[in-house]
Amino acid sequence: MRRTLLLAAALAIPLSGASMVIAGAPAGAAATKITCTTVTSSGSNITISGCTGGNTGGSSKPVAAATLAAGGTITWVSGSTTTISSPTLTSTSAKKCPGYVKGASSEPTADKFKATVTGDTGDGLKVPGKAAGAICISQSGSITALKPLTAN
Repeated sequence: MRRTLLLAAALAIPLSGASMVIAGAPAGAAATKITCTTVTSSGSNITISGCTGGNTGGSSKPVAAATLAAGGTITWVSGSTTTISSPTLTSTSAKKCPGYVKGASSEPTADKFKATVTGDTGDGLKVPGKAAGAICISQSGSITALKPLTAN
């Protein structure tokens, strides 16, 4: 379950950037870049917030972690949507994650993720586009952003 939540969190953030490009940046126009700074989890749902640079409305509506882990669609509070592929995860250092204590059995885990933006009803993300970021997962399954998540 922790791994599924992590994967879902990783996917949710890149989507925010994706929703900006498909729907219509004019030819030759610069693609939009979306950056989100916060990821929160509640049960099996994830919400991404602190988003700038696009038509997200600043955050996502809650999305099921399992949906994101397999690739899926994120709906933004603005009403736009972004669809991403299943993310690729790579373990990374959890030293900067909340609750990290060197050598403790309760240490969180951290993963970097990459996904492809495959669809968008937003305003300017490149499709196919790229989404990336890093997240922390506590022993209890709580998810937080290790560093800002981006999509372009």
